[in-house]
Amino acid sequence: MPFGSEIALSPNLSPFERKYIEIFGAPILGLRVRARALLPLLDAIGSPRAVADAGSGRGIMTLAVARKFPNARVIGLDLNARQNEINQTIAKQVGVTNVEFRSWDVLKLDALGAFDAILSSDNLEHIEDDLACAQGFFRALKPKGYLIVHVPHLTRNLFGWRRQNWMDIEGHVRPGYTRAGLTDLLTRAGLRVERCFYNYNSLETLANDLSYAITGGHERNRLVYAAAFPLLLGIAQLGALYQNENDGTGLVALAQKA
Repeated sequence: MPFGSEIALSPNLSPFERKYIEIFGAPILGLRVRARALLPLLDAIGSPRAVADAGSGRGIMTLAVARKFPNARVIGLDLNARQNEINQTIAKQVGVTNVEFRSWDVLKLDALGAFDAILSSDNLEHIEDDLACAQGFFRALKPKGYLIVHVPHLTRNLFGWRRQNWMDIEGHVRPGYTRAGLTDLLTRAGLRVERCFYNYNSLETLANDLSYAITGGHERNRLVYAAAFPLLLGIAQLGALYQNENDGTGLVALAQKA
């Protein structure tokens, strides 16, 4: 089943849109690139009993985590109540019973109890007080619990051409982080960073740049994007064959509450 194809069950989609998603999976290029970097890190966290996806959005990553750990309680947290209702309905339809979607502020995650693992994908760049957020993740983790983070890098690297990452993405309060900056942030929050590495190499960045040129980050020109998406996904998948250890447009970190 193509990654994210369960969102074909979302309401108000046309028959064409449903079939398209069933064939190609979720047509969200950035999500597909991030998932390839983040999901393999789930192997490092053992057999968790409770996992939180802080900023679950359409719930695609949340469902992937719930399928990975069928014996765990998985909670997807997002402020969009309507999207959470849709996600919960889809989870029921596809038979994923160990997941719950809640309308909740990720800054108050520790009020929901303690977790063995927290996933935070492209959250911190939306939050003014990112240190307070990281400290909240620390408090919400059980001892030896893991935090898996993805953020944009401060700059975009396209075959050696570097420029500041976009700032006109809705909700961004900073363009991104450096590897040293992200490591320092998580360390100051009390976490021990086990790995911090780049993703979004030049081919993946090229595909993402072309996607942004079509949509502007706001789902515009949907028919043009639908026609281009298979090609863009192919370019990004070629990029997944290698990762640049010294540069990239995204950052991934695996940290532990020691």
